Amino acid sequence: MKLSTAAQMREMDKKAIETGIPDIVLMENASIKSFYKILEYYGSIEGALVAAFVGAGNNGGDALAISRHLYNNGANVFVYMLIDEDKLNPSPKTNFDIVKNMGIDYKFVQNDDDFNEELIRECDIIIDGIFGTGLSRPVEGRFKRAIELINTSPAFIVSVDIPSGIKADTGEVMGVAVEADLTPTFALAKPGHFLYPGREYSGDVEVVDISTPRHVIDEFDPNFIALDKDEIYLDFRSPTAHKGNFGHLAVVGGSLGKSGAVIMASKAALKTGVGLVSAVVPKSINTAFESRLLEAMSYPADDESGFFSENSIDSVVEFVSDKSSICFGMGLGITESTKKLTEELLQINKPMVIDADGLNCLSFCVEKLKARKLPTILTPHPKEFSRLRGIQTKDVLKDRLNLAVEFAQEYGVYLVLKMADTLIATPDGKLYINTTGNQGLATGGSGDVLSGMIGAFLAEGYDALQAALNGVYLHGLAADLAIEGGITYESLTPSDVIDRINEAIRSVRE
Repeated sequence: MKLSTAAQMREMDKKAIETGIPDIVLMENASIKSFYKILEYYGSIEGALVAAFVGAGNNGGDALAISRHLYNNGANVFVYMLIDEDKLNPSPKTNFDIVKNMGIDYKFVQNDDDFNEELIRECDIIIDGIFGTGLSRPVEGRFKRAIELINTSPAFIVSVDIPSGIKADTGEVMGVAVEADLTPTFALAKPGHFLYPGREYSGDVEVVDISTPRHVIDEFDPNFIALDKDEIYLDFRSPTAHKGNFGHLAVVGGSLGKSGAVIMASKAALKTGVGLVSAVVPKSINTAFESRLLEAMSYPADDESGFFSENSIDSVVEFVSDKSSICFGMGLGITESTKKLTEELLQINKPMVIDADGLNCLSFCVEKLKARKLPTILTPHPKEFSRLRGIQTKDVLKDRLNLAVEFAQEYGVYLVLKMADTLIATPDGKLYINTTGNQGLATGGSGDVLSGMIGAFLAEGYDALQAALNGVYLHGLAADLAIEGGITYESLTPSDVIDRINEAIRSVRE
């Protein structure tokens, strides 16, 4: 799903107006489509008590027009005007004039005492039209108080385009923000609808058509894309296919006490459809691996104190060099030998997924990524990414969008930054925001499952971007299906996710 930043949306609105569609027509379309969404979600509005909060800009005009439609269909509407009439733009001013002429009650708010808190608490529906996508500074004064009062109300809260107080491009809360139940958004959704914390505030996001010309949207090349079902592609298998048609994945990792990481990655890969899996592990954990996973093969390598030894490097490199793809790093450990193994594996001309301690070892030789000839997918969480960048984790969290894209472009990799709203940054500057997954994934081993799934798609022949998109989306979807099936967030395990990969694939196919 294409996502539009605030600046890009303004440009598209400008192009729509240049085609001959007046601003007031776009506003009327936005309001009537939002009204229908309210009916769809809320039901009959006959006799409902509605309060609308109107700010500056077209967002306020949308809220005024929605108020008119609600009033015409039997609702009791009261409008709070948070700005002076002479500060309204022409189209909002027209809608305010209509509201006045229709006899809808309104009040200009100058200070906190102008709000009727009892009325707000008794409302059935609240329309939030305070701020739009252009908000760039913290919310203060009567605007802040309005948002606080809205959030104390048990009403069904509808935010116009984006919840007031949410920064459209980042999902950041600008001091305080409306906690919406429904957000009708116009022409295209915005990154802030899907990036946390904005995702929590947006409720149900509904993209509505306001007659923006189709060619304007079709020609729009977005920086941000919401990773939903439409972005997923799965090949159909021929009835005459055999295991050799679906690739051979080498899973390289593990150490004494961490055999589970390789087992989970390998099992996830098999469930994702790869033809063959060979796990390359230190020989001290080979028995543990073989006793837990019957469907995969193993290659026990020479070890030292439970880790890959320096003597194992040549044999490991030789073994994996003819495989379709390589999934490397889970449970690996950080030793001088594993650092050297990382450097050697980087030189192999095969698609590769690097995760966990593979990333930590990579942080000592990150510049070698630039010499890679075939696609590389990195799957760090913020702490691992901070090591790759040589900065503190708090700085990653503060500027993760830009840092992810800059890293992917500089090193020519696909970066999967694992968070509640996992990001996939591409070498050409795109940023995908995943829409599946839940807090149950916040447990050790979830990343091993994800890496195995992505590695499987690479081995099956999908290009790197599609492998990353498929893996991330289906991994989150499998977790969602597990929760829907009755497993609690607290009890969700990586094995539960592996068990639902089949359901996730089936769901996408259907």
